[in-house]
Amino acid sequence: MKVALAIHRVRPTGGQDRYALELARRLAQPVALDLVTIEAEGDLPPAVGVRRVRAPLRPMLLTAPLFRLRAGRLARGGGYDLVHAVGGALPGASVITAQFCAAEWRRLNPDAGWYQRLVSAQAVRDERAAYRHPALAAVIAVSRHTAEEVKRWYGPLAVPVYVIPNAVDLDAFKPPPARPRAGSRARLLFVGAFERKGLDVAIRALARLGSDAELLAVGSGDAARYGRLAASLGVADRVRLEPPRADIPAAFAAADVFLFPTRYEPFGMVIAEALASGVPVVTSSRAGAADLIRDGSSGFVVGDPEDAAAFAAAVDRILGEPAGWPAMSAAARDAVRNLTWDSVAAQTLEVYRGVTGGPVPRVPRTSSPGLAPGAVARA
Repeated sequence: MKVALAIHRVRPTGGQDRYALELARRLAQPVALDLVTIEAEGDLPPAVGVRRVRAPLRPMLLTAPLFRLRAGRLARGGGYDLVHAVGGALPGASVITAQFCAAEWRRLNPDAGWYQRLVSAQAVRDERAAYRHPALAAVIAVSRHTAEEVKRWYGPLAVPVYVIPNAVDLDAFKPPPARPRAGSRARLLFVGAFERKGLDVAIRALARLGSDAELLAVGSGDAARYGRLAASLGVADRVRLEPPRADIPAAFAAADVFLFPTRYEPFGMVIAEALASGVPVVTSSRAGAADLIRDGSSGFVVGDPEDAAAFAAAVDRILGEPAGWPAMSAAARDAVRNLTWDSVAAQTLEVYRGVTGGPVPRVPRTSSPGLAPGAVARA
């Protein structure tokens, strides 16, 4: 089977970019795989072909139409049995993985600036064209939330929609042998884009906690703005803002609670990484990966992403029972024990089989042993 996987960019960071990289690493042997992409970074097997699309990565208003045009030509002329695209990158693909729903994000972000409104409008048009294209045969959604959003905004869909969550590297993200507390303060961790992921809410929640808690925020955004917010709330000495860093597994391993009041998160790999690291998670119900959390066992899910008081109360419940923390840590790790990239690849191949009607080889095991892939879940 010859397959093209189309996405703007492939790299070890980010969400959908990393999804494409991890999938390509595992599909290289069972299928003949080409990446149709502007840029490919990371350790790819030699068997993976890279067909580069001539288009800039910015601005998105130019990237998207050029990619759609030039990647479409490559896909149509490549003799592929199946074209798999991420989101609305390539209308005409036979399989789409929904890693985001632009229409839902536009609904949740009505106060966006003029440029972001233009980008969102373009993304919605591309997604609508992709999900309503006659060539589409199956949709993979990374969470139940995302499946429902795609069907609500672009349906009714005449094709099956499957839920295959993103995964986590259980070898890279794992609890340390011992977790000594540095000093007297509990360590709260936030990772992600500061604005969309709700850093302001996290800082407001911290201000409601006692002085024995501090927050490390790792990500991108206007650090000066959030520094000023922390100062205005009297917690500047308990908030540390850092840009993205390479040793993020170490940050998870040192945390006591992962605080993530995201405003929109189709899945949330960082939630899975926190759980794999044995860190209880407090997040919002707008995160797809919130489905992994059992309230009071591996963390808490807050209904309103703007409710700083509720986030503070959830964190306080975790920190207020130190004797129960080891059990929560173990439950967090247990929640993602089957969430491997091998499983994602195996389930994706099952979708390919359903589309092409032919047999597909098994995925060679490359990640944590003893974790059998689960059945593909129909949404």
